[in-house]
Formats: sequence, C-alpha cells, structure tokens
Amino acid sequence: MIGRPINRRTLLAGAGGATILGAAAGCSTGGATEENSAAVNTAVKLPTYVEFKGVQPDLPGTEEGVDPAFHHFPAEQAVSVAEKPGSGETLSGLGNLYVAVPPGVDKNSYWQGLNERLGVNLECQMVGNADWEQKFATVIAGNDLPDMLQTRIVANFPQLLDKRFTRLDEFLGGDAIKDYPNLANIPTRHWKSTVYNGGIFGIPIPRGAVGWYHYIRADLFEAAGVSTEPKGFDELLATAKALTDPKKRRWAFGLIGSVRALIGRMNGEPNTWREEGGKLTHSYETEEFRQTLTDMITLWKAGVLHPDSVSTTFPFKQMFNGATVAINPNDGYTGWGGYIAEGEATPGYQLGLLTATKRDGSGPAPVAYNAPNYSITALKKQDSPDKIKLILRVMNWLAAPFGTTEKFYKSFGEEGVDHTINGDGDPVKTKTGQTNIALPINYFADSPLPLYQPGRPQDVDLQHKYQSAVMPTAVQNPVEGLFSNISATKNTPADKKFLDELWQIVQGRQPESGAEDLIKTWRSEVGDGMRQEYQDQLQSGSVQR
Repeated sequence: MIGRPINRRTLLAGAGGATILGAAAGCSTGGATEENSAAVNTAVKLPTYVEFKGVQPDLPGTEEGVDPAFHHFPAEQAVSVAEKPGSGETLSGLGNLYVAVPPGVDKNSYWQGLNERLGVNLECQMVGNADWEQKFATVIAGNDLPDMLQTRIVANFPQLLDKRFTRLDEFLGGDAIKDYPNLANIPTRHWKSTVYNGGIFGIPIPRGAVGWYHYIRADLFEAAGVSTEPKGFDELLATAKALTDPKKRRWAFGLIGSVRALIGRMNGEPNTWREEGGKLTHSYETEEFRQTLTDMITLWKAGVLHPDSVSTTFPFKQMFNGATVAINPNDGYTGWGGYIAEGEATPGYQLGLLTATKRDGSGPAPVAYNAPNYSITALKKQDSPDKIKLILRVMNWLAAPFGTTEKFYKSFGEEGVDHTINGDGDPVKTKTGQTNIALPINYFADSPLPLYQPGRPQDVDLQHKYQSAVMPTAVQNPVEGLFSNISATKNTPADKKFLDELWQIVQGRQPESGAEDLIKTWRSEVGDGMRQEYQDQLQSGSVQR
C-alpha cells in the first residue's frame, strides 16, 4: 500500500489493552454508535483558523501540502504570548519518549526555565515508546488521570473520550478559539480528527501532509556510480544490485515493510483504502498489491534486501547510518535532523531523498497523504471551567509558532547551556541541551512544523524541492478520521500475522499462490468488518470526519 507499514506511529491497543480500555470506557464494542454518528459529527462547529503571520518563510508552503521552509531561524522573533499562562498552579501531563528520559526538574535547568515561562509547576510523566501501550492502558484504567494525556486510537475510543475527558466546544469551537491564538493557528484539517460524539475532544498534534521520505545514502550511490533518480522498477532493481555487495556487508534495502511501501507506491496501490461509489477496497485486495508481491519476490531473489530485513527488531536506522543499507525507503519526514545528527560525523556522509516513479517509469508515483495528526491530547474532566482555561493557556504557549520567542525556547532552551549560536545565527544544541530538552511537551501541544535544519540551509532546499515534486500526486485515505472499533481492537495483530506470512512467501518458503488464502483469512478476521464499519459512516454522509 502507499499508506504506512506498521511502525512507531501505529500504536493501537492489543487484546489485553483493549480489554482494560473497554472496561474503563464502560461501554459496548460497537463501531459508529448513534452518539458518534456522522450526523452529529458533521454538525460540529470547528475552530476558526487564524494563520500566524508574524514571520515569512524563505520558501512558501502550498495548498497541496508542501511545508513552508526557513533557511535560518528568524533573527527578530515575535512574541506570541504576552502574559504567563499560570500563577503558580501545578499541572500534569503524560506523553511517550523515543529517547532517554531527561533529568528531573531539580537537575534540569531547561525544565525550570520552562516552568518559569509557563507560570506553572509542570509535572511531566513520561514513558519510553516500547512501554507506551501498556502504560496508556494502565493510566486509563486507574482513577488518577493527568491533566493532559497524549492519546492513541484504542478500543471504544469515542465512549472513552466521552466518559473520562473534557468536551471542548465551548472553549474552542468557532471564534471561541481566538482566546488562544496559537491554537487557532492550527489549520482546520487537523481539528477534524478531534471530533467524536458530536464534539471536540482534544488538541491535535499536527503533522505535514507529506508524511514519509524515501531516505538514501547519496554518497553510496555516488560511490557505486548510479543515479539517485532511477526511473521505474527495472532501473530501481539494477540500481539496487549495483549498491549491494555482501562481501562488504552492504545491501541496497533494509526493513522489508518499508521496501514494500516504496514498491506499493510505484505500483499505484491505494492509500490503505480505495473508495468507489461508496464501496471500499483495501490495498491487499487489489491487483496492484499482487504486482507488489511479485516485485518483492524479485527483489528478494536478487539478494538486494538485507538477510535480516524481515526481523521486526531490525535496526534500520543504525544500519543506514552505518552504510550497511543504502536505502531506507519509508521513514518519517520529521526524522531528517536525527539522521544528520547521527551520520554527519561519518566522513563523506551525504543524506538524500529518492523520488519514486511509477513502475513503468512514466512519471512520479502517487504519494500517500499523511494522517493530519501524530496524536491528539485529551484534557481530563475538571470541576472548574477555569482549570480548563488554565490548561488551554498553557497549551497555547506550547503551540507557539515557528519564529516566536516561545518556540525558540521550547525547541532550543537557554543559550550557553542548551544551545550555542553558529556563524549564521542559528541555534545548535549542546549535549546538555539534547538531554535536557527531551521532555514530551511536543505531545501535549505543538504548532505546524515548517522545514528547518539549523546550520544546514541546503537540506531545507532539498526537502522543499522533494515535497514540491511529490505532493501534486498525493492520494487521500478515504477513511481518514473515521473510527472503526475492529481496527482499534483487532487489526494490529491480524495485520502482523498477515505480513509475517507474506514475508514467508517473499522469501520463497511458501508459494506465491498462497497469498490468496492469506487475503481471504485477513478479510474474515478483520478486513470485512472494518470495511463495513467505515462504509456505514461514509454512506451516512460523513464529510466532516
């Protein structure tokens, strides 16, 4: 599919977590309930969008989804929050981490400075991503919710929101959001996925429309004497062979699911689902998917995939940065800075992007529109509306746009401690800053992310050019924003089972003809059920969600 493989952003509750969450929600396991119907959701008055215009990008964004880009952090920073949000109150928030847990507030000057600017004592509860699913389920099942909670779509999610969290229409619906101008700077498309049960139930953590990059080691391409822009599957195969040398412990491709995402794009698979006349077809059910399977078998036989690429614990990023793998074809666009930070110490390291073409090389391959949000942050129910307003003021500060003094501190901390300023006037994090700033506050509230790489304006130009090339081809997922309880409770294990067996076929351990039985089993376990739940909502006229 040109949608996403299972990865760090697909965090749905498994069977155990679903049981806990279902009990906490205290409700049935139906799909689109009357309380969460298309009719009530389309009637919700979404927040008024008021764009922040305090700074102008060097390269503009587009309506198609190309992100605005900045070569340098603006020298003259705007102030977006005139007064401290709080007056010494204590607020709590829970989010997940992909890095080591930072020092506690008593040993973390950045955290202390953040509290001073917010005017609150912010208690950050945090947990590593590997333990996030169980932690989320445990917190929901308990009676002590944090004030702000990063959420994931789980069993009975609409009912869970209604029972445990605050409906925010009166605070954020329509022009009411203008009391929180940084939240009003979040475009409308991001708010649609916060609507459940006929109301707004969270703050979106926005992400760009492009979503995923096909990262390449451009220096390895140059060393192999091949173009970084292969046209069509045959040229890609030839390029992959040229990049592969097992004697040097080097292969073209790593993680197999990411490779499949690239080939699925080239073959024109739908963005997870395809809608025609109100009827949905999953990518697994298409002829394009069958071609992708055939192509994956060809790649495996050619020996261009790392032998361990089928492992779910394959360290794809380390293998890429260590030159064991030359192409990492499906990782998040926000990861660019991480790749640079980890790879720039390597002599000759050059990060690049591969623009996928159609299988026959006739033009750009369609890209999948990314989900609009990383997650949404729900606010637990409070006894006082004033407490909700306090939390929203804090979230408004945390959502400060790029180019503001608030965003600068949030991202880079204190000069001389958490960052230094380079010759171009850009902040560069120190080792202390990299450790101190790793709080999960970006998962409490955040602004839309422009393209910006401190000290590397050439990277910004490359990414903007790439986005400008691929976004005109973008394909929507027609069920984006709809809720399927079967998807939330059963799809992750069923999809893993499907893919585990599919990789057996790719490796030649099972016949290719066995894919038809796999698809039939997947349909009976989850596919047909998800389809029905989504179609019921589509056919009821849901254009809001």
